[in-house]
Amino acid sequence: MKLRNQLHSIQFKLTLTFLLILLPLVSVSVFANNYSQSIMDEQIGDRTRGALLTTLEYVDQLTKNMDQQTLMIGLNPSIVDIWNDIDNPLSPDHLYGLHSVQQQLSAITNVNGAIKEAFIIHGESGNGVSTMTGGVRWPEVKQEFWFKQTVNSNGGLVVHIPTNTGIGQSKYLNSDIIYYSRLLDVQSSIKEPNVLVLAVDKASFRKIIQHLQTSDNMNIQLFYNNSFVLETNPASVRGTGNEDEMMSISEASNYWSIQLEQPRSELFRLTHRLQQFTYLIIVVSIIMAVWLAWLVHVEISKPLQKLLAAFKQFSGGNFTTHIVHHRKDKFGAVMNGFNRMADAQRMLIEEDYEKELRLAKSEFSLLQSQINPHFLYNTLDSIYSVAIKNKIQEISEMVINLARFFRVSLGKGRETFTLEETVQHLMYYIRVQQIRTDHFTIQITIEEEAKPVQILKLLLQPVVENAIIHGLERSSQGGELRINANLTGGFLQIEVADTGIGITREKMNHLRNELAMITSHSYRISPSSPTDIYFGLKNVKSRLKLYYGEEADLTVVSVENEGTQVTLRIPLRKGEEG
Repeated sequence: MKLRNQLHSIQFKLTLTFLLILLPLVSVSVFANNYSQSIMDEQIGDRTRGALLTTLEYVDQLTKNMDQQTLMIGLNPSIVDIWNDIDNPLSPDHLYGLHSVQQQLSAITNVNGAIKEAFIIHGESGNGVSTMTGGVRWPEVKQEFWFKQTVNSNGGLVVHIPTNTGIGQSKYLNSDIIYYSRLLDVQSSIKEPNVLVLAVDKASFRKIIQHLQTSDNMNIQLFYNNSFVLETNPASVRGTGNEDEMMSISEASNYWSIQLEQPRSELFRLTHRLQQFTYLIIVVSIIMAVWLAWLVHVEISKPLQKLLAAFKQFSGGNFTTHIVHHRKDKFGAVMNGFNRMADAQRMLIEEDYEKELRLAKSEFSLLQSQINPHFLYNTLDSIYSVAIKNKIQEISEMVINLARFFRVSLGKGRETFTLEETVQHLMYYIRVQQIRTDHFTIQITIEEEAKPVQILKLLLQPVVENAIIHGLERSSQGGELRINANLTGGFLQIEVADTGIGITREKMNHLRNELAMITSHSYRISPSSPTDIYFGLKNVKSRLKLYYGEEADLTVVSVENEGTQVTLRIPLRKGEEG
């Protein structure tokens, strides 16, 4: 039913209308965003391919440079003649010539910084000379794949990239170096040709492609004849499974090829921001549509809701209901009519409320008047008992304190006294009881801030009377009466405790049930409850609820043979918190 009412509401219909108007605009925005993203994807891809081709040109140029260097050395007569006329370059007879060749190779490596090492291997003996180590001995070099490939190239340049496994594996070459090899003398007809090798560190190639590395998640791989050479970021995130999707762009030139991998979300970050901005505009547009629908309907729905709420409150018993508004239209006239109707109805029932208030006041006076006779009978009985028992002058002191007690109880018409005055008044009664029996002592602790707080007169006397007569007096070992008062959490808390005989668990449960029936709305003592059971405590709680409201309370905690504690919580009124 509630859902059906919402579907037929004005707000729902207006909101749906605005959303239907907004739907074509949102569709066009999404299409434009996707189309612009596809264009940007294509442009980014073209620019990336251009950068990769430019990088490959530098790599090819380095290879061409190595080709020229090896060809220049291989055709150098001063080097070729020395190597063609010897059978073992490391023999003592050829040390001078070997040194001359090493100097010429070192001059070339010093000019070209990309060349890390240059060496020549004698084909017949496997010995040679190197710019880094001087003489080298490679006895089984003719069995190396790269050596055979160089011999079979007929004087062409051979690029060899050593690997740790497979055909490219070599026990003489370093896997971190790229080797360019060529026959030392292409036109030589010797049985075992000599081989010239230029070693270029892969770091030189890494420097060429490193400028393309613009992100920590990007990886660039270089290949020669489809064989892996190096990569810039081996630990980069790869787009597999739930990981970010990777975009791969590759280009090839002659024997070299290069491949770039990068997460799409990072590569197209700007387009994603544009897409997010478009979605934000769509969301804002939808919110604006809903807001406009609400703004249109509120001028009709809101006053109707106010009227409906006012009628519900009035029918629920809140006769002070009043609609506050500043409208000048017809809704304003209807609200004014409701306010006049509510005022008239309230005037009709005021007399009944006044009667109830007068009844409550009379009951309040009756509750106070019920205490004095009750106390008077007990006190006169006490005086009589002492007179029969002792026949001493203490009776006079009891009478004096009793007279002072009644004189203050009259209070010259006052309903309340300060806590300090109340305790002083209470001491007259306690002194009478102490003279009558010496079974207990008294301890009073009152915070200074609590002394000026006003409380109802004769509020504590019934509680103290119960503690003495029903607790301490029945204890054969005497005991102590303690009165503590303090301010806490906006309440005045008064505790009256004794170390008497306590209350049994069965009677305690019955007492709690009797006290629980007394509230601020039902403060009269139940007619079904016997008037002579717990009269003092029920009377005190009734007066608390009637005078201070529902926040005020009286609680009782007792343990048999240990004692009883009665706690009064009185809410502080304005001006009493300090």
